[in-house]
Amino acid sequence: MYKLVVCDLDGTLLDAEHRLGGYTRQVLDALPARGIHLAFATGRHFVDVHGLSELLSHRPYLISSNGAAVHDRSARPLHCRPLPPESLSDLLHGPRFDGVHINVYRQHDWLVEEARPALLRFHRDSGFAYRVVDFRALDATPVLKVFYHHPDPARLAALEPEILARHGARVTTTFSLPMILEVMARGVSKGEALGRVRKALGLRPEEVIAFGDAPNDLEMLRGAGKGVLMANAAPELRAALPDLEVIGSHADEAVAHYLARWL
Repeated sequence: MYKLVVCDLDGTLLDAEHRLGGYTRQVLDALPARGIHLAFATGRHFVDVHGLSELLSHRPYLISSNGAAVHDRSARPLHCRPLPPESLSDLLHGPRFDGVHINVYRQHDWLVEEARPALLRFHRDSGFAYRVVDFRALDATPVLKVFYHHPDPARLAALEPEILARHGARVTTTFSLPMILEVMARGVSKGEALGRVRKALGLRPEEVIAFGDAPNDLEMLRGAGKGVLMANAAPELRAALPDLEVIGSHADEAVAHYLARWL
């Protein structure tokens, strides 16, 4: 019997409108009565995912910003690893980012230099939103994650090795979607953060089941006793984890149906 269920959100637990479906909420609310813990593991900001968690009757552990922040069920911080300050200026400025939309996650806010309303559709249930600021005027508040958005995945695929060539000893990169390249401190991942949650609960890896769909879920799925892929999982994730079970689509609340059959 698994004692911890860990779910990615977009493309996995959330539906096609990036919302928690009614059936999903019903199934997740039934887990604590069976002695099963729940954790959300996402690239989203803590404030955002905490808002989503309030739709449930029992609060989950929260792994946010791809593992740069971890909070317990009472929203108390268990871990935080910001980007090294010496890398920030180069990650936020320069001609290599021309035409790329740059986003900054700090501990309590989301900052952009240019409004991009289309990004807000991911956050309708939580109400989380960015603030438009001048990055050159940022203070020393720690930054958990920088992410880049561009409609052409090839543009970001070309940008990733440039970033790693300059900062590879200090940062980790991953993709949450083909059009979103994420940069965190070296060693940060959902898998590393999952290890922290598991140890806080006194659980062994084989007592964990995890669900995911994107490259930023790779370490988490490898670190669980059982990893499960969505039917809509990225091809590169399927190729990296060819032996994992594949279930239905997030659009059909497949995680909830899988858990209901298992329970």
